[in-house]
Amino acid sequence: MDLKEKGYNRRERMEWLVIMLVVSLLCMIPCMGKLLPQGDDMTFHIMRIESVYHAIKTGQGFPAYIYDKLLEGYGYGAGIFYPDILLLPAILLRFMGLSPAGAMKGYIFLLLLLTCYTSYRAGKVIGKSHFVGLVTMVLYTMGHYHLEDIYRRSAMGEVVAMAFIPLVFLALYDYTEREERRKGLLCLVFSGLLLCHTISFVLCVGIAVVWVLLRIRKVWDKKHILGVLAEILGCVLLTAFYWIPVLEQFADGTFYVSTNPAFETQDEMMTMLGIVSGRLSVSFAELGIFLLLVMLGLRSQIKNKKAILCLCLAVGLLLIETRLFPWKLIDKTPLISLQFPWRLNMFTEFFVAFGIGNQLYVLYRHSLLSEKNCKLCFVLCVLAGVFNLSVVWQVEILRHMDYSYDYIETPANTNEIGFCEWLPSEADRGQTVFSDNSGTIWLYGENEKTETGEYHSDGSYSFDVNGTYDSCVVPKYYYKGYEATVADPAGSQELLPVSKDPDTGLVRLELNGKSGTICVWYGKTIMQTVSKWISLLSLLLIVAFGVIQFLTKHKSGRENTDTQYI
Repeated sequence: MDLKEKGYNRRERMEWLVIMLVVSLLCMIPCMGKLLPQGDDMTFHIMRIESVYHAIKTGQGFPAYIYDKLLEGYGYGAGIFYPDILLLPAILLRFMGLSPAGAMKGYIFLLLLLTCYTSYRAGKVIGKSHFVGLVTMVLYTMGHYHLEDIYRRSAMGEVVAMAFIPLVFLALYDYTEREERRKGLLCLVFSGLLLCHTISFVLCVGIAVVWVLLRIRKVWDKKHILGVLAEILGCVLLTAFYWIPVLEQFADGTFYVSTNPAFETQDEMMTMLGIVSGRLSVSFAELGIFLLLVMLGLRSQIKNKKAILCLCLAVGLLLIETRLFPWKLIDKTPLISLQFPWRLNMFTEFFVAFGIGNQLYVLYRHSLLSEKNCKLCFVLCVLAGVFNLSVVWQVEILRHMDYSYDYIETPANTNEIGFCEWLPSEADRGQTVFSDNSGTIWLYGENEKTETGEYHSDGSYSFDVNGTYDSCVVPKYYYKGYEATVADPAGSQELLPVSKDPDTGLVRLELNGKSGTICVWYGKTIMQTVSKWISLLSLLLIVAFGVIQFLTKHKSGRENTDTQYI
């Protein structure tokens, strides 16, 4: 490991690739048995993968807005509110023949590799050193909170977001500190964040606003302002296929996430004991080492502004997670959806990892650390990561699970949907899925009657009805986009009016005395179709712009080379 500043050469590349592979394999140790560690949300994310896999396999297409197998066939609209595009690697592994558990293990490994890559790139570019990049990669990827996110909480959306967070700081640094900025980086990074974890996206937008305001003098010119507006517009258009359908559903009705929030931030604050013990937090040992390194520099009159800023931000975020911050007031705003104040440790983890790497490198450059001792410190960083892994592996993984190939085909397995955030607010599982009348149709007319129908593999539901009923409620939770037809014995079909039953949150059909075979399915909405085309065309335009930029730069570089020879 050569600590001297130089270009990105082949030796550095090989060194980085080897360490990245070793770190990712080490972090995979808890997954190397037959069973899969089952954190809090693991079953739900397995269900997401299986639902999209099932939808593609049965011809329903992608995105899979409604997970039709969930809730014993009643369906769950998580596919509308959780974009599934970043689950495609896991779904591809399922199509390659892996089991649900095997696909998730492969997906976790890919995310570890991605996190190693992004944290290395951010550390190397911002810290202007290959060594800083390596330290940042090791401490961030093997950080206690990151490993807890994977194995204890299994919050896979946040795990993907943590792979993007180093790129957020890289993109902001690139925007405010570099003369020749990477066009499109902000757009792609924030688009990726929005498509994996909305809460992380909102937090990062807040960080970006504060960052830009602090550096406003450097970016207050026409070039920077037009550039960031173009990036914002690109992000808006590129992710239209996600946020437009979400707003459409919220305009049509209310959901548990708004009317019955599962958590209040004031109930999830950190205690000082929790911070010291490292519960849902960055390792206190790493924070202590970071403080000692900064003090060593200050004692020698070396003021490393980047490291000091990272230390202050890390300590500040840890204090914000406690009662010192007025979380009760936050709970009276839409920011109650943050749920957990300790979620801020996504950022604390990066500040500590980058800060330690940067401080070590500065101490080396000022001859307070020899190259040999600096390499030894890197080894100690790896050992700190191994310690974090051992704590999570041996203490915090509570149970393991073997998800079979046909796990989702067993109705009783399909009720793990967390805290029902995306159920219609009128829904009550106790009166539907968990009642004695589960799966029944309620027919209303001169007389009330219950019937049963059939759930089909393509997500539709059908039953027969005679002409004596005015309306019916079918066992499907309502989301805007459901359609229904009635087919008479002659084979002609007629669309039926579809609405939400105000008492149960289920799909209600107006029969008006019609008879025949009723078929109900989720047919998507006009806005869902339009938004997909907006995103697709935007993607094509961005790719075309990137190709033009690359060709222009390549041509310019070749002309400069030719001029030098002349």
